[in-house]
Amino acid sequence: MQSPLNHQSCDHTKDHTCSGGVSAISNSVYRSCFANRATRGTYCSRCEREFTSRRALQQHYNDSASHYRCEICAFDGPTWDKLLQHYRKTQHRVVCQGCDDGGGMTWVAGSQEYLAHLKEQNVCQVCEVHFPNASNLDHHKMVHLERLIECYGCYRKFTTYPAMILHLESGTCHSEIDILGLNESTAMCFQWKAYIDEYYRDELLNREDLQSEYSEPVYPFRCPDCSVVFTKLSGLFQHAYSKACNQGLYGGKIAKLIKWLGKRHNIEGNE
Repeated sequence: MQSPLNHQSCDHTKDHTCSGGVSAISNSVYRSCFANRATRGTYCSRCEREFTSRRALQQHYNDSASHYRCEICAFDGPTWDKLLQHYRKTQHRVVCQGCDDGGGMTWVAGSQEYLAHLKEQNVCQVCEVHFPNASNLDHHKMVHLERLIECYGCYRKFTTYPAMILHLESGTCHSEIDILGLNESTAMCFQWKAYIDEYYRDELLNREDLQSEYSEPVYPFRCPDCSVVFTKLSGLFQHAYSKACNQGLYGGKIAKLIKWLGKRHNIEGNE
């Protein structure tokens, strides 16, 4: 193992002694000495240590807890957190704070290792949190979505269309649109057979409350692609949004239903 040199090994110390025999180096000589060290590139100013070679100095940078150096530029942070801040600012590396039990790790952007890490650990790339499964991650991602979907009845905005429909079904919207009105409109759509059980259609058209009418849950809505059934219209839309099957939210028969509901209930379209 290479060791740092003692500062007294500098040649300038030999010719400058006090009457007591102790080395007395003037400020000018110190400056000259440090200038020579800087020129040689073997002195660490942060740790105030000199090394036998640039290679030894580089090894010191690699091993020392006082140096956290960027792999791309000359940045040398005093702490790990400072280096992570540098990476986030410069994007020289991708930071994942959820790695290493919250201590954080850095990755090469777009590398196969990083892409595999995102998939295997169910990582949110926005807040760098790890999730136990893909379903939890998908649900979490909704908090980062911009609120662009405007309510049909009150101008309030939501991150997803299913969330807006759920808002109307809950009865919290100050408009007159509610779950019974949405059910009626869905039953009126010319393609109603694609997403409504025929057994319940008349009750939906009559705006009957199926939850109160039946002692057990009923499932009047179904996916036009995979035939999975739902108790509420919002459940059908959430299913399409989740891409659980080939039926997407803004494609095929579900897209036509959304267009129909917009014509029926959108306050701007009805003004």
